[in-house]
Amino acid sequence: MRKIFYLVIIFSSISFLSAAQPDRWQQKVKYVMDIDMNVQTNQFTGKQKLEYWNNSPDTLTKVFYHLYFNAFQPGSMMDVRSRRQGAVNGAGVRSDWDSRVKDRILNLKPDEIGYQKILSLKMNGKPQSFKVLETILEVKLDKPILPRSKVVFDMEFEAQVPLQIRRSGRDNPTTKVRYSMSQWYPKLCEYDYEGWHPTPYIAREFYGVWGEYDVSIKIDSKYILGGTGYLQNPDQIGYGYETPGAKVKRPAGNKLTWKFVAPNVHDFMWAADPEFIHKSRKVNDSVTLNLLYKPTNATAASWEKILDDAERAFPYIEKNLWRLSVQAILIYSWRRWRYGISNGYFIGNPRCMVT
Repeated sequence: MRKIFYLVIIFSSISFLSAAQPDRWQQKVKYVMDIDMNVQTNQFTGKQKLEYWNNSPDTLTKVFYHLYFNAFQPGSMMDVRSRRQGAVNGAGVRSDWDSRVKDRILNLKPDEIGYQKILSLKMNGKPQSFKVLETILEVKLDKPILPRSKVVFDMEFEAQVPLQIRRSGRDNPTTKVRYSMSQWYPKLCEYDYEGWHPTPYIAREFYGVWGEYDVSIKIDSKYILGGTGYLQNPDQIGYGYETPGAKVKRPAGNKLTWKFVAPNVHDFMWAADPEFIHKSRKVNDSVTLNLLYKPTNATAASWEKILDDAERAFPYIEKNLWRLSVQAILIYSWRRWRYGISNGYFIGNPRCMVT
């Protein structure tokens, strides 16, 4: 049976052989998010502070965000496209379904759909007007963002996690993982030399702004998490993340707050399940492999063999591809796929840093 997993490689620094072209620029973001998850309703509330550096030579009068979960509603563009593809005859005269989607979105019940609702949005402390265009939030700014300047957006939002149909959602039908959370928060669209890229979420969309993430997730204390970046409070969390020999001191209450930071990444994902088994292995003085899995579609032995495989692959990657300072690698069960490592990506379903 083919193994299924996510590979998240967190880089603390990367040395490139060639410097960036002097006439090119790149936007930068820093997200600070506080999330409160309700595992009974599969809904969460969020507060997001976003620092945005406009490193371009352009004056920006609008900004755009992705609202990915809104795609998982009957009648959405993703739903309509998938059902249309099911009626299209491709090579061999057969329907061209996305086998994960088919007509599943059309049949979602109100407590199974996904949504992201923006409750308030401010720039530099002043409320901004906005409108929702399904999976895109368009914000008309009361004051332009000048070239090579920084602004701060403050947002409050609420969301519902849909049944997992594509790469993000709840209650994976194959692996039984409770929450697989990629493309889960309001994410600023990319602006580059071609302009804004407010791409609706219909099939695929991975383009985003590089930056820093500081994310706190408050969730039922029985749940075990893995996520992009470095866990900042391991001795309050436990579950195998604690410092060797340390006594875990969890705060009172039925929820735990998991605190992650991630420098120089393109996105932030996390996964959570009360039945995750966590195994870790220190590869060298600076690298630790963390494995989270559920033995629902493969044996425990086959899952844990991944640690052996990853440990063997790591020296080859450093020697033949690049050398970098890696502090954490997280592998967790997600779905069936071929797997491999190529330039830091997961072969089959590539996402920068998160696959």
